[in-house]
Amino acid sequence: MHPFFLSTTSPLAPSDRYANPYHGTEVLRFAEVTVDDYERYCAALETAGFTLYCRRILAQNQFATYTTPLFSAHLAFYPALGEMRVTHGAHTYLPPLEAKQAEHVQSPTFTQIKLSNIGQSDIVQLSDVSFLIIDGGVDNEDDRACLLSFLLTKKPKHHPKPRIAAWLISHAHNDHIHLCQEFLKAYADRVEIELFGYNFPDFTGDIAVFVKEGQQGRTIRWQNQMRDIVNQHFPLAKRWEPHSGQALHLPGCDVDVLIAFEDYWPCEMSGVNPSSCCFRLRFESGKTAMLPTDAWFGSCDQMALVYGDELKSDILQAVHHGTAGGTLPFYERVAPEVVLWEYPVTPPSVKPTDAKLHLEFFDVVRNKYPYSAWLLDHATRHYHSGETVTLDTETLELLS
Repeated sequence: MHPFFLSTTSPLAPSDRYANPYHGTEVLRFAEVTVDDYERYCAALETAGFTLYCRRILAQNQFATYTTPLFSAHLAFYPALGEMRVTHGAHTYLPPLEAKQAEHVQSPTFTQIKLSNIGQSDIVQLSDVSFLIIDGGVDNEDDRACLLSFLLTKKPKHHPKPRIAAWLISHAHNDHIHLCQEFLKAYADRVEIELFGYNFPDFTGDIAVFVKEGQQGRTIRWQNQMRDIVNQHFPLAKRWEPHSGQALHLPGCDVDVLIAFEDYWPCEMSGVNPSSCCFRLRFESGKTAMLPTDAWFGSCDQMALVYGDELKSDILQAVHHGTAGGTLPFYERVAPEVVLWEYPVTPPSVKPTDAKLHLEFFDVVRNKYPYSAWLLDHATRHYHSGETVTLDTETLELLS
């Protein structure tokens, strides 16, 4: 670790520390912090030899990333909480501050891929016709083939393979990560992938409370497999560890990271869901899509508090498959026109495409999950994961 962090010259004393061996980083939480404290910490980093990579303000929250050739430090200051998080460790890949120059072929499209079971699988076809993929779902041979078929069908004929500009994984839960992993193993020679992005806690420790037998072991396996598969099949792909306030700039679409596990910590994590990264997509048309993935109640309330009206988005993927997790303050601030719903587990005898299930699912939401039911009453359009749905990001209209 850089000697600055081990010396007594740090301008602030952390309230909590968390070592994350999985990424080789350490997270520091500072309580009762003011903007002057934040600026003093930034100045101390520069004095210690760090160079500013980027600074950003989102809804009065301030974010900064500093680097040396060997180390990096990411700061997130939340005035509404009076808190600052600093994640520091070995210097790793940081996405460029602008999108690469690319031919503009089309307006980006946003697709929720059909799934035969629980999960989340979203794809943006970017303005240069490459792809951004978020998560994937539970592994299933049919769903794996469906994803490949979609990519092959949508790629230009002159591209030998689908070009995936980035594949982001929100958290290490099987209904978000497993299909991705098996897809990568099965079709590594059928696609090109430039970047993988994920930020997991190290679940070998006690950061999360696991109530189901064997869940911790399975989660450790998911997180380790991600790294092993990428190393084996895509050794040249870039690896990005997303932190709040950072942005990934892609042709026709920017991805904002609104919250990562470090921002929720040190609140207790009941399982894996509270470790979810939440993403907001900003399209070249000005339209936006909010993807909170499986963020838990505390994460959603925290985002509502610190970001406020900055959360307003045209498209929303309902939190945690439209069941537990989302909160009314969060949904009220997002106030979407379009809501995408990923079904939870369905009985083996029922197919997600059945119209009956479509109605039964929303009856369950209305009767059991009042915060998610708010979306049914206030959003204009609703689509479910029993079918593949593609939206034009200029008009929000359905595309065939």
